Amino acid sequence: MKKEKKAGARSGWKEFLNQKDLQLMVLPALICIILFNIAPLFGLQIAFKDYKLNLGIWESPWAGFKHFEAIFSDTNIADVLINTLGLSFIKGFVTIPLPIIFALLLNEVTHSAFKRTVQTISYFPYFLSWSVVALMATSWFSPQSGFINSFLTGTGILEKPYFFLGEAGAFWWISVFLDVWKNIGYSSIIYMAAMSGVDQEVMEAAVIDGAGRFRRIWHVTIPAILPTIMIMLILNVGNLLKGGSNFDISYNLGNVLNQSRSEILDTYVLKIGITMARFSYATAIGLLQSVVSAILLVTANTVSKITTNESFF
Repeated sequence: MKKEKKAGARSGWKEFLNQKDLQLMVLPALICIILFNIAPLFGLQIAFKDYKLNLGIWESPWAGFKHFEAIFSDTNIADVLINTLGLSFIKGFVTIPLPIIFALLLNEVTHSAFKRTVQTISYFPYFLSWSVVALMATSWFSPQSGFINSFLTGTGILEKPYFFLGEAGAFWWISVFLDVWKNIGYSSIIYMAAMSGVDQEVMEAAVIDGAGRFRRIWHVTIPAILPTIMIMLILNVGNLLKGGSNFDISYNLGNVLNQSRSEILDTYVLKIGITMARFSYATAIGLLQSVVSAILLVTANTVSKITTNESFF
């Protein structure tokens, strides 16, 4: 048995050495993971200390769960959590189905030139940074020169221009609109790729049996891409507290006037940790956020595995 293990280890190292060129290509990625994902874990102990810049991590005194207890007595946390979860849930119900529908519609287009044009136009916003999108949105929603207000007042929908970015009640819908506009085309690529793997013999059999286009989509295409849909749902559940693109939108378009609806956990942690220098408290929030997100991810994966026999890991 030991000889077999040694022989297996030798063959493994031999294969590794034979692929040394390929393994070296992975080295930069491994270095990035170590520097930006593993090494920062050392700093998580700040959450359990009264961290002082002049003392450093090692010399700062231990505080136990003091900062975690402070989270539950923070009067601002409730509103921040509502904004974070509310935005994530709304976007989950909108940004997951819409790329699927868009991909299904594109998949049914037979005119190749038109299909490529639509794909190119829909993909383009994804490659714009959120800072650029925020500048564009500021111009679009401007009460003085924005085309949205011009259209709404010109058609009689509004009597006077509306200050969208200055109204807290409008912020969530602006955030959803910008997220959909920016990501719907690029997100549909995943589903388009999954649709390319649909068994054409099954599709032809459905045509022979007299199934119409919508029946073929419902009974053949959607079941074929269901594993992809489930994986995207699981990832979305894991990001409920992380915010995703919510941070970029809230950070760039949030202001004093809409703060009651634009402040989310990530921007709150940034403000508390950097502006107010409460490093230990901000780290405690971030750690708790990551732990809850991990639990949600594992739970969603388990439920998916039980109900549909599809899982992410």
